[in-house]
Amino acid sequence: MKTADAVIVGAGVNGASIAFNLLTQGLRKVVLIERHLLASGGTGKSAAIVRQHYSNVPLIQMMKRCLHVFAHFEEVVGGCAGFVNTGWVFLTPPDAAEGFARNLSRLQSLGIRTWRISREELLELEPRFHLEDVGQIAYEPDSGYADPYLTTCSYIRACQQRGGELIQGSPVTGLGVQGDTVKEVQTSRERISTNIVVNAAGPWANGIAGLVGLILPLQVSLEEEIILVPPTGQAPLGLTVSDMAEAIYYRPEKGFVLVGRGFPKTYKYIDPDDAPSEVEFEFIEDTAQRVARRIPVYKHALVQRAYTGLYDITPDWHPVLGKTSVAGFYLAAGFSGHGFKLAPVIGELISEEIVEGESKTIDISAFRLDRFAKGKLFTAAYGGNRA
Repeated sequence: MKTADAVIVGAGVNGASIAFNLLTQGLRKVVLIERHLLASGGTGKSAAIVRQHYSNVPLIQMMKRCLHVFAHFEEVVGGCAGFVNTGWVFLTPPDAAEGFARNLSRLQSLGIRTWRISREELLELEPRFHLEDVGQIAYEPDSGYADPYLTTCSYIRACQQRGGELIQGSPVTGLGVQGDTVKEVQTSRERISTNIVVNAAGPWANGIAGLVGLILPLQVSLEEEIILVPPTGQAPLGLTVSDMAEAIYYRPEKGFVLVGRGFPKTYKYIDPDDAPSEVEFEFIEDTAQRVARRIPVYKHALVQRAYTGLYDITPDWHPVLGKTSVAGFYLAAGFSGHGFKLAPVIGELISEEIVEGESKTIDISAFRLDRFAKGKLFTAAYGGNRA
């Protein structure tokens, strides 16, 4: 039987980051197991927006570190994350003024480079916007977006250079537990003896947790995005935008514009093994119209393609992280649409907890699974997955 110091289930960006950081922390035999291909779950379809505007202190601290890693990826990890520093703006409706002011102050107090800008200042950055419905605007000059597949590949290559192993096309079929301690991982191909298992299986995390008798309060939602071709004579956007007023987000994408729907919206909860690949035309039409209201010259933009992805969502829209009641079994799941941007620091913190017994850089104890039983859920300034 093969042995490993640690087995990571799920080769999305978080699993890859955790594997990399465990190896840099001194573990020698780290195995990353993927049911299909790397980044083939939620990661590969991520919009990959990297911004720091959160409303809870630990998430703000996490994203401050993550932005640093993305901006210095070659130095910190090696390889390339495809990070593009476009600057990020957050457009909020007038009725969000109180929460916006409170949150902006919190961000600035924690050292985040962000401030409120006027409509006129935003129009200097992007003169094509129609902004009559916008109340407050936050600006982060250092933020932007990255390439989710390239980021994941870079983490995995860095793992392999340090002796880590990637096994693809190998679903986990069982987890051996003795008493209350994990001892073994069983896949469709082999058995691996280990005392450490990290569940980073994204939309399939509840099934993995069930193998050790744990129930995660996760729901999986179908997410949809479109790629717009700018109208003739119009350049793509230069900014990355979270547009709460129109409930969409959008960013440049290799000469095109990537657009998705944000909160508030109706969520479609599904079985991840039965997820449709076709995007409903009603979504395409509605999303394109929302873009055209914000950028009127995009009224005649063409839709190049549309695709679906998945979110793994918790009741409070915050992840479940770290230790569980099963010794040696750790969670990095339930990211509720934020998993990509958080991945660099998730790898660092989960690795600290495994190797040193606790996450020392940033305390993740409030993200434990037992918070749901204790009624200690997170709240968010703007509702839903805006965290």
